[in-house]
Amino acid sequence: MSTLLYQCPAGLSGDMNLAAMVGLGVCPDYLRLELAKLPYDGWTLSFEPDMRAGISGLRCDVLLTPQFEASSIAHPHVHTPGHQAHTHRTFAEIRAAIEASALNDRVKRDALACFTVLAEAEGKVHGVAADAVHFHEVGAIDSIVDIVGAAICWDYLKVERIVCSTLEVGGGTVKCAHGRMPVPAPATSQLLQGVAFTAGGSDFECTTPTGAALLVGRGCEFAAAARGTQVQVARGIGQRKDPRLSNVVYVTLLEEQAATHGSFEHDMVWEVVTNIDDMTAESVGYLTQQLLEAGAVDVWQVSATFKKNRVGVVVHTLVRAAELDAVEAAFFKHSRSIGLRKREWTRAKLPRELVEFESSLGRVRVKRATLPDGDVRDKLEHDDCAALAEQHGLSLLEVQQRLLTEWQKTL
Repeated sequence: MSTLLYQCPAGLSGDMNLAAMVGLGVCPDYLRLELAKLPYDGWTLSFEPDMRAGISGLRCDVLLTPQFEASSIAHPHVHTPGHQAHTHRTFAEIRAAIEASALNDRVKRDALACFTVLAEAEGKVHGVAADAVHFHEVGAIDSIVDIVGAAICWDYLKVERIVCSTLEVGGGTVKCAHGRMPVPAPATSQLLQGVAFTAGGSDFECTTPTGAALLVGRGCEFAAAARGTQVQVARGIGQRKDPRLSNVVYVTLLEEQAATHGSFEHDMVWEVVTNIDDMTAESVGYLTQQLLEAGAVDVWQVSATFKKNRVGVVVHTLVRAAELDAVEAAFFKHSRSIGLRKREWTRAKLPRELVEFESSLGRVRVKRATLPDGDVRDKLEHDDCAALAEQHGLSLLEVQQRLLTEWQKTL
C-alpha cells in the first residue's frame, strides 16, 4: 500500500504541496496537461530549485496572467455575498466544472472532497451555505490549481493512505479580504477541529486554509504511525523566508508493510452511534439514507430495549474523518437524538478494485477483493443489477445468475 507521509514543521500551503509532489516524481508536463482539462486559463506553473535556511528543495510558483494579477487580493481569496468588488466564482460553479471535466474519477473525487471541506469551513465562518461561498477570481484560479493539482499528483503516485506526523499553523496575524485576523485563519481553525497541531513556531501564517483542506479533505490521519519501506523523499520550499524556521515541507512515499502476507490494507474510521426509541421505522429508514448521503461508509441498526422498557434501535455509522462533521450534522437534523457517541477504529481490509464489464443486459460493475492466499472474491454491484432487472423486466435473481455466468467467462 502506497502511503504518503507529510512532515510539516513549517506548515503546508498549496504551492508547497505541488512542489513536494513533483519532487517525489510527478512529471510537471503531465500535471499541466491534466490541469488543462479544466475550463480555466490565465495561469502557468513554474518549478525551480530553491533553498530555505540551508535546506534545499523545489519551489512551485503559480503564475497568473496580468489581468488576474491586477485584481488580486490578499489570502484567503474567499468572500461571501455582499463583497462584490472583484470578479468571483462560486463553489457550486467550480464543482460543476470539475465534475464536467475529462479528469478521471479518482482525481475528481479527491479534488471535490478537498474543495468541499474548504467551502464548508468558509461557509461556517461566514454563516452561509457552502454553495454560496464565493472565491475571488485570482483566489479561485489559485485554489483550483492547488487542489485539483494535488489530486492529480496523488493519483499519479497511486497514493492510498496519507499520514501527517507534524503540522505547524504559525502565529501572529494575516491580512485578508475581511481585514486582519489571527493565525490560524478562521477557516483553517474550522478545518483543523480535532486535529493535533502546534502553534507559535513562527510569527507568520504557516498552514493556509488550502493546505489544511488538502489534508482534511483527503482523509489524512494526523499524528498516526506509518511503517514501511521508503520509496522516495522530497522537500517542497515555501515562498516566504522565515527568520524563525525553515519554510519547508518534507514528504516521504512509503510502501507500507501490510499484515498477514502483505495482503491487508488499513485505514482509520469513526464509529458514530445513537440510541433511538421515539421514531417510527419509516423515519429511521429515512435517517439511514441521509447518513449515507452525508458520507457515511456504512450504516446499520441493532434492536434494543432502553429505560422504561422502551423498544428501539441503536443506529451505528462508520465514517471517515473528512465526512465526520457532515454525518454528525445529519444525525441531529434527521433524528430526534440530542446526543451522539463516537470512537475511532482501525480497519483491516482486503485489497479491492472496482471493474466494469459489458454484459448482454448492459454495463455492470464488479467489486474484486483479493484474499491472502491469492484467491479472488467477486461481487456484483447490487444497484447495477437492480437497475438492469427493472430495465429488462426480469427478477433480481435472474439478472444476478446471468451476469455471474457471463462474468466468469471473461476471466
